[in-house]
Amino acid sequence: MTKSKRKRKLILTIVLPLTIILFGTVTKWRYVYVEDGPDDFLYGFPFTFICSGWHTSMSLQIFLLELIIDFLVYFLLCWTIIFLIDRFIKPVIINKYVKFGLYGLATITLLLYGIMFANPNNIFELKRDFKYQEIRNGYKFVWQQDKR
Repeated sequence: MTKSKRKRKLILTIVLPLTIILFGTVTKWRYVYVEDGPDDFLYGFPFTFICSGWHTSMSLQIFLLELIIDFLVYFLLCWTIIFLIDRFIKPVIINKYVKFGLYGLATITLLLYGIMFANPNNIFELKRDFKYQEIRNGYKFVWQQDKR
């Protein structure tokens, strides 16, 4: 198998599903004082790409430029780690059950985020247009509770 085919296979079988799973489950939170707005939690690593909507409950503000950059950062980190393991430690061989498991978890993650983003009250903006002062921050899984 040629090197470019091997890289493509690694990206499609491991890197892309792993990126989607990690992007959907592990994030950084920031508790902030928003200038001319309520105190709020902002989420995203390395940039904040999502926060609660201030116009109605159960809505979100989603910042598309930061979302795309964050996804690319996750993708590059996953690709770099998998590539280094494959190249210098041991060639990565994917069992078909592991591959289907990764694709299944990635699909479930995409569906959950699709349902969450489909709320008609959500606001999609190109980039964040407010300033804030960070009070606390940390990392969390999406199923963990936020503590003010």
